[in-house]
Amino acid sequence: MSKAVKINRSRRNALKAASITLGAALASVVPRRTASADPGNGNQNGNGNGGNGNHYGWGSCFLRGTRILTGDGYRPIEDLAVGEVVATRFGGFAPIKAVDSFTLDREAGAWVGASRPVRVKRGALGENVPEADLCLTASHALFVDGFLVPAGNLVNGLSIVFETADGQDALDFFHIALERHEVIDAEGAPCESLRAPAAEPCVPLLGFNGGKSEVRSRVRSALSLIVDRRQPIDIIRDGLEERARELAQAA
Repeated sequence: MSKAVKINRSRRNALKAASITLGAALASVVPRRTASADPGNGNQNGNGNGGNGNHYGWGSCFLRGTRILTGDGYRPIEDLAVGEVVATRFGGFAPIKAVDSFTLDREAGAWVGASRPVRVKRGALGENVPEADLCLTASHALFVDGFLVPAGNLVNGLSIVFETADGQDALDFFHIALERHEVIDAEGAPCESLRAPAAEPCVPLLGFNGGKSEVRSRVRSALSLIVDRRQPIDIIRDGLEERARELAQAA
């Protein structure tokens, strides 16, 4: 990696850390609007999973129309039923134990909470990964470099962005539960299946436990030009951001 790339990475992360800190400071002095219940948890939990986004408060949900790899190829998630099999990373084909859904409504013109939609653009995670744009809840974890990381923690404004869904006031999301927590294929991207609260994750989970945790992560990345003490989640996020910028420059 060139020195210029490292300098740019440090500058971006320093600015981002300052932005997060300023945003938190402003939020502390602005009266909060009373919001209706979020279908998701909305709070980061102790295992780093970042909360989850369905009406049970512990889901991993895909937007209607998302194609899941099954024994019969890719099929829209809303068409899947209990008993059908889906491809998994660690256990071959596994039967679906449950399919459920919820509708996310805009609040005051915005999508909020752990169920806030995130769009992972084609090729954001690697060459043709995903193969097509993928939309999922912010707390839904993606499998990257051997870890599961909530999509909302990987937003970079280029290849992974918060979905605006202009012109829509409601979005339908679906999740898939298997016998055990797994990594499934959604639009060619590895994503977690539904994980029950007490279930062991199939691989380690990473995530930010609130704004202060993200600020510390950004500071580690900003200082990595001098001494690199980044943790796995910092390296994953930085790598995806750098990939996004390289793709944007090449376009």
